[in-house]
Order: sequence, then structure tokens, then C-alpha cells
Amino acid sequence: MQGWKRVAVVSVAVVCAAAAIGLTAVAFMADLETANQVASIVGALVGLAGFVVSVWALLRSERAAVEASNGAVAAGGNVGRVVRGNSNRLTGALPTPPSAPGSGTSSKADGLGSVAAGGSIGEVIDGDDNTT
Repeated sequence: MQGWKRVAVVSVAVVCAAAAIGLTAVAFMADLETANQVASIVGALVGLAGFVVSVWALLRSERAAVEASNGAVAAGGNVGRVVRGNSNRLTGALPTPPSAPGSGTSSKADGLGSVAAGGSIGEVIDGDDNTT
């Protein structure tokens, strides 16, 4: 885990622990009606904070960038079969596609014969006069 992520997780844990201790203290030191009102306000603030964080994460997320150049093949997800070349004869069955969807990560392939995928690749046939 990256350093700033670790700090964020520890900070959130400390704030949650402090909130739990504070709400417990209010429940014991004040009446239940006051504790209920405080818990409602804290819950609403936590819900709003979660909403803001989720919108921020959604806006910061980037779509997978897929780039292929100079005769290459690239895909952002899974690839079942890639066939390149001349006079290839395919008699076999297609490879079974992966059961899990592709991760949708960025992929870049540059150069003749290059193949890249953001997920898994079932089969690549490259060259001339292949028989499968």
C-alpha cells in the first residue's frame, strides 16, 4: 500500500474510533434522546462525506486507454484469439473466452506482431502458413 493511502486508512480509523467513543460517552452521560439526536447528525454528516468521496472518485477515474500502432493489436479487456499473417488455416475450435470480464486497464502495443491486452489473452497465432 502506498504511503498516502496508509495514512488515509489510519486517519479514517482514528476518526471512526473517536466518533464511537464520543457517541458512547454521550449515551452514558446524557439521556438517550440527546444521544439519538447526536447520532442522527453524525450519521447524516458521514453519509454526506461518503457521497462527496464517491463523486470525487468517480470524476477522477479514467477510462482505459487502448492504443495500437504500426500493425499491432491492442484491447482494453480480454482477447479470445488474435490471428495475424498470411495463409493461416484455422480448423480447431475457438479458445474458451475467460469467465471473468477483462480488467479494462490501459494497454499499448507498438510494432508489427505486438499484441497487448488489459485482461487475459486466449490465443495468439502469428506468422504465415500456420495450421491449427
